[in-house]
Amino acid sequence: AGALITSKSRRVLNFLRQIGIDPINFASSAPGLRKFVSDLSTFKNLNRKSATYKLPITLSPVLKDYRDSAGSAKGHYFWQDLICARWIFERSPQSHFDVASRVDGFIAHLLSFREVTILDIRPLEVEIPNLTVTLGDAQGDLSHLKGKFPSVSSLHSIEHFGLGRYGDTLDSDGHEKGLRNIAGCVASGGTLYVSFPIGSAGVEFNAQRIINPLWAEKILTDFSLEEFVLIPWKDQPVYGLKPTDVDTAVWGQAGLYRFKRNN
Repeated sequence: AGALITSKSRRVLNFLRQIGIDPINFASSAPGLRKFVSDLSTFKNLNRKSATYKLPITLSPVLKDYRDSAGSAKGHYFWQDLICARWIFERSPQSHFDVASRVDGFIAHLLSFREVTILDIRPLEVEIPNLTVTLGDAQGDLSHLKGKFPSVSSLHSIEHFGLGRYGDTLDSDGHEKGLRNIAGCVASGGTLYVSFPIGSAGVEFNAQRIINPLWAEKILTDFSLEEFVLIPWKDQPVYGLKPTDVDTAVWGQAGLYRFKRNN
């Protein structure tokens, strides 16, 4: 029941954010307002008394940074990007192909040591060294890429296929078509890396799907699962589990899978 309430609350919060209202951000920023007003008054006095710098002051409040840590090293995107990039670095494939993963996270990690080709339905507005961008919908025909790459990935993307969120074709089976097409790009003996939200299967339209943790193995009959990592959305990764060990009643977790093509 707790997981259900959390899920419902998150959907309400997401809706409010989509229309420009963020109650969590407002509540967490409010305590910093008093400090901001006090600091502003102190700084104005110091600025007025300065013999060297008497600069014009405009207001641009940042109300939460003083409570933050030195950096962010948490969340499922952070961990999946780091873990999967390390896997690929250790395997050192001659080429790598990715479908719709985060360019500013996972792909950036890979570009530090590997040329990468990506497929995405949306254009990338900037040219990046060592990155080749191809426009396309993974739900469509990828036969021209069949068996071409020794290393293929798609992190936190498959759950969106077919929901129209990114301008893709609406299709209730879009995630399955996408996974099959992406897997088809893997060469014999190659490696496929995928991740998606896992739990009790359902569609949170049009944000994402929650996918049963056993689903990918059932689809990828030509592959063997080499490693699985459970990544809670707000906690540390859990290693050494199998997809069958996952409690699907728990909301807010992702699965990172590493598969090897058998033939």
